[in-house]
Amino acid sequence: MQSKLCAEARSYFKDHPLLMKLAVAFCKKYRSLGHFGGRLTLPLMTAAEQQELSAYLRQQAKPGDWLSYKNFALAWEKTRFASLPLEGFLLDLMPGNFSSKQDERQREKDARQSLYEKLAALHEDGAARQWLEALKAKELHLYQREFYLREELLSTVARALDMLPATCQRLPIFASQVTGNPHGLDFDQEAGRLFLQALAYLKGETVPREADERTSLLYEFNILRDDILNFATAYGLTAYDGQGQEISYWRSAAENLSPLNLPFREIIRAHRICPLQDSSPVYIVENSGVFSALLDSLQRRGQKTPLLALHGQLKAASWALLDKLAESGAFFLYSGDCDPEGLGIANRLLQKYQNARLWHMSGEEYKAASQPLPEERLKKLPEKLHPQLQPVAKAMQENKKVLYQENLLQEMEKDLAALEK
Repeated sequence: MQSKLCAEARSYFKDHPLLMKLAVAFCKKYRSLGHFGGRLTLPLMTAAEQQELSAYLRQQAKPGDWLSYKNFALAWEKTRFASLPLEGFLLDLMPGNFSSKQDERQREKDARQSLYEKLAALHEDGAARQWLEALKAKELHLYQREFYLREELLSTVARALDMLPATCQRLPIFASQVTGNPHGLDFDQEAGRLFLQALAYLKGETVPREADERTSLLYEFNILRDDILNFATAYGLTAYDGQGQEISYWRSAAENLSPLNLPFREIIRAHRICPLQDSSPVYIVENSGVFSALLDSLQRRGQKTPLLALHGQLKAASWALLDKLAESGAFFLYSGDCDPEGLGIANRLLQKYQNARLWHMSGEEYKAASQPLPEERLKKLPEKLHPQLQPVAKAMQENKKVLYQENLLQEMEKDLAALEK
């Protein structure tokens, strides 16, 4: 009997499109509220529709009037369909498995929890477990909501984190071991993007946007990408292979007063890198123009003082070169622009290498700054600055000026010349 009455009610609503439209609207309210309720503004109606709705509600209905769900339900109780629960009938009118957004969120939350527990049982410690715990605690948010329930995708990234190499390995080889596909962890792949995000989280950083910075992040975890076009520029260094044999072209270049553009792969190939003159500090400058000017003066004097150019933000090759120099006990003196970006580079160097000091980047020297510093650039100053940088950063925030390292080139040349006396 009830099924017959339900069929008649469905037929009645289909024959009265305005009633069906209101039913759909109240169901949408149900989805957002999690329960039936709220009120609707009556739409424009034909005279016939207005008469039909007024008859259903047993009161005058006009366009623009408010209609509450409560009054809609009271009217239902006065129809011949009253023995049918209105809420069940309305949900039955909707196609598919209709439910509230609250119910859907809870089902998704339960599914996520179940998946995390399953993955956590397979990855009980290490980098993968740390990443999974961050996702579970919502400390880390994936790029797309659907990724949270992609078991195969999450498993791939967790497996990659568990398999991080202890020694340097090229990305295609590593990806092939993890996924069976040498391109499976490329940056344009879903797994590659999530893997990169996971690595950035483990380092306490945001995901880098530039390809060179992404390459550098991979290198921090012994994964090599682009080992030919990624290079560092150096002068006055020598290097040795894993058997302790000197790699001849390094010394040959230094002895002939020639700089080297060293591909990433050649830096990795060297087991030990050190200054040609063992007791000499390694001088590091931010840009190639200053490097060339200083190199001119070194070459004129036949001087082999070690000098590096970072070419702006550090690439993986630069990090690798500095790592190997630091392992050999080299002492670094760094000079860059006194602007937020320059202080950011210096901050990374000082934070990573205890044997690093600033070179012509003091608060006193900053007083010569004259170029205006826009407020939006000033916001790029790192929040946590190394103590060596705090005086110039404080002065920069007060004066809002930039001092480029080219302005101190003569003082830098004097320092290098004094080493030969």
